[in-house]
Amino acid sequence: KAVVSTQSTGVIPKCISMEPIIESAVWFSAVLLLKLATFPLIVGFNRVARKVFVAEEDVTFFGGQVKTNDVVIERLRRAHLNDLENIIPFIGLVLLFAVSGAGSEHDVLIISRVFVITRVLHTLFYLGSVRQPSRAIAWAVGIMCNVYLAV
Repeated sequence: KAVVSTQSTGVIPKCISMEPIIESAVWFSAVLLLKLATFPLIVGFNRVARKVFVAEEDVTFFGGQVKTNDVVIERLRRAHLNDLENIIPFIGLVLLFAVSGAGSEHDVLIISRVFVITRVLHTLFYLGSVRQPSRAIAWAVGIMCNVYLAV
């Protein structure tokens, strides 16, 4: 439940006051959305740097070639897709968990921290070509966070 207030509860601006459990869920959701928002920038930068594009008009403007199977670009895109497949459900689940009263603020903090850490590690493992099972373990821990929130 959000109400207008003149006092700050922490991270959220002082014009909005939320219960701490909801504020925690919103804060971690915002961090994850920021992570998602950076990937298109990274992919775009790498496309320009590598001069590899999917559309002829981009080649005309930037130079380079049309290529839809560049190994580096596709790895970046797959990492982003994996984030979309895992982060979006987490955001919905953690917000529902927080507003439903199914757990405490402590539960939201621990689960959110673990999830954010595992998603960052998963990305680093994916883009750094770290050998399995590191990436699979990071992914599985994130999935377990989603299952915990859903059950």
